[in-house]
Amino acid sequence: MLLESFFTGSTRLLLEKIIYVLIIIVIASVIAKAVTTAIVRFGERTGLPADITRLINKLVTYFIGFIALVLIINLFVDITSFVASFGIVGLVIGIGAQAVISNFISGILIMLEKPFTTGDFIDITGLQGTVEDIKLRSTTIRTSDGRVITVPNSVFTLNAVTNYSKTGEILVKIPISFTADVDIGKVSQIMSSAAKSTRGVRPYRIEVLVTGITQAEPSWNIVVELRFWVSHIMDRDAIVSNVTGRIKEELAKETIITAPSPKKD
Repeated sequence: MLLESFFTGSTRLLLEKIIYVLIIIVIASVIAKAVTTAIVRFGERTGLPADITRLINKLVTYFIGFIALVLIINLFVDITSFVASFGIVGLVIGIGAQAVISNFISGILIMLEKPFTTGDFIDITGLQGTVEDIKLRSTTIRTSDGRVITVPNSVFTLNAVTNYSKTGEILVKIPISFTADVDIGKVSQIMSSAAKSTRGVRPYRIEVLVTGITQAEPSWNIVVELRFWVSHIMDRDAIVSNVTGRIKEELAKETIITAPSPKKD
């Protein structure tokens, strides 16, 4: 009789709610475990990147946990007022988190489409460097001068990315201005030989072209451009410097006077 009187009224109702809470937690845990295990197995079969698999599992776990939390709160308070207040808070959070969500989605697209991978040398909006790390929110790039720059992933989906590692080579152009009476054949031979004798230059992809005529009072100048391909983008500046130096030496030997050279590409 004493126990019956003890478990009547509000106490019995509280115990029932506690039991329901435990049931909800157990069911939510079982469902979350089953779903995340299935996602991991699916990712392994399809070759889905591990980072994406972990992200999906986190989102699924958070979602199931949120549903369980709502059900538990509904046992103690009116869920209508809670949902209304959560909707306002969620709207504020959603507006503030747009950039974060955009970067996460962009990170997933990068991992799936793989426009570049770790170790590739890329160019994005004029920033050139080697990809050191690709995360869901951002990508780390190390430039040739040693700077480590973190770029939000949304930048890569909104702008064109040049992946020099995929092309395997890069075109280099060195334009030089000469007086109009210069021996084009001799100049072309000097420029071509300077490129061929420089290590790192593709020997069978070298050409010399006359690309323009400029007026330099009281005479005219012609622009002769040396074009060649470099296999390793990181060595480009050093190769251009070596080729330019050799051209200058050979032109001096042949007493060919050059006008001031325009800036190279």
